[in-house]
Amino acid sequence: MADTGTISLFSYFKRKRNSSSTSSNSTSSSSPDPKKQKDNLEETFTDIKEAEEFEENMAEANIVEIISKEVEKKLEGIFDSLKEKIREEVKNVVENVMKRFDGLEKIVDKIEKENMELKRRLVELEQYGRRANVRIFGVKEETGEDCKTLVTNVLKNKLSLNIDEKDIDAAHRLPQRAKDKPKPIIVRFFKRDHQEKVMRARKRLKQTGVSIAEDLCRDLLQLYNRVRNDSSRVLESWVWRGQIFIKDHRNEIHKVHYGQALDEMNLPVMRYQP
Repeated sequence: MADTGTISLFSYFKRKRNSSSTSSNSTSSSSPDPKKQKDNLEETFTDIKEAEEFEENMAEANIVEIISKEVEKKLEGIFDSLKEKIREEVKNVVENVMKRFDGLEKIVDKIEKENMELKRRLVELEQYGRRANVRIFGVKEETGEDCKTLVTNVLKNKLSLNIDEKDIDAAHRLPQRAKDKPKPIIVRFFKRDHQEKVMRARKRLKQTGVSIAEDLCRDLLQLYNRVRNDSSRVLESWVWRGQIFIKDHRNEIHKVHYGQALDEMNLPVMRYQP
């Protein structure tokens, strides 16, 4: 549909045509000129044709503009709808991923706890296999020495225990990093009773330069070293039958299990003033 500008322009061409017709009529009444009349008619028809073409073009342009605007509105609505759908889909995907992640976290936590429990049992089992062992420190090394003989001499002369070489399953030196100290001797008794007798009597070794300790496996030994070096929480520490015990600054005694942190035991912390 043509706008007012188009209608006015078309009206102009019509007026021009009418004006040409009137002029032609007035001229013809006085002295008609067939050639001039023909030219006027051709000019009028040309103007009318141009006006009609112009009107048609303007109408087509307006239709295209209207259609473009309608298509643009439709596309905007489609895009808005797609955005909302994509946003919802992304939200759902994220929620599902987070749920699966939470589930995986719970599974990982469960596996870690189970692994720690298995590790604790393995440590206890390994330590149980050492229940008849002791380690003796400070015994001087001798050329061509017999470790069983050295051990029985310590037990009889320093601890006054009636334990013979026949009661010892095995005895040998262990590697030692400190070269200025004799290598420790690990001893395995046939009976656990002999090991407990030695551990009870080891207090007699004070100020002799010789000491005896239980044979802890590597994991428990590392735990024991961490515990006894934590002076802010631990007043005293010791090992009995392969188990680690501590006394806190309230003089309360606690058993420390493998995999257990001192922070979890709610121990009082002693802060030393400089």
